[in-house]
Amino acid sequence: MKEDKENTRPREKKVEIKCDEIEKAEKPNKEKKEAMTKIVIRRLPPSLTKEDLVEQLQPLPELDYLEFFSSDTSLFPHLFARAYLNFKNQDDIVLFRDRFDGYVFIDNRGQEYPAIVEFAPFQKIAKKRSKKKDAKSGTIEDGEIYLKKQHLSWTSLRINR
Repeated sequence: MKEDKENTRPREKKVEIKCDEIEKAEKPNKEKKEAMTKIVIRRLPPSLTKEDLVEQLQPLPELDYLEFFSSDTSLFPHLFARAYLNFKNQDDIVLFRDRFDGYVFIDNRGQEYPAIVEFAPFQKIAKKRSKKKDAKSGTIEDGEIYLKKQHLSWTSLRINR
């Protein structure tokens, strides 16, 4: 049987590429992978406050970030607080984890909450929010367009009466 030239597969060409050429062609990977230093403490008691947590975690190693999130009542029955900590020294993380992973926190009603310490999935640290007040906040009543619309609405109310 003769094969149709239209339906046959073209012959594959074998090409050899040396490893040196591949390494040159690829962009160099960034070797600057930062060490993971931010951890999260989960399953904290819902009634716990930031001050109580800091008091119970004493003595704390050197930190540059501590953020506490109280429990969210919309997630009932999974009402837990959590805290994010960023350590300046990576060696302190292991000591902290050994000390507080599985540590039992007791709330004001006597219920026990074993904590979970793990690396935070998002390692970046939130920027501090600016406390400067917006200069245009509360000035809508002074705006020209607002005053015109306000005047028009008042005149239309007078006409309709």
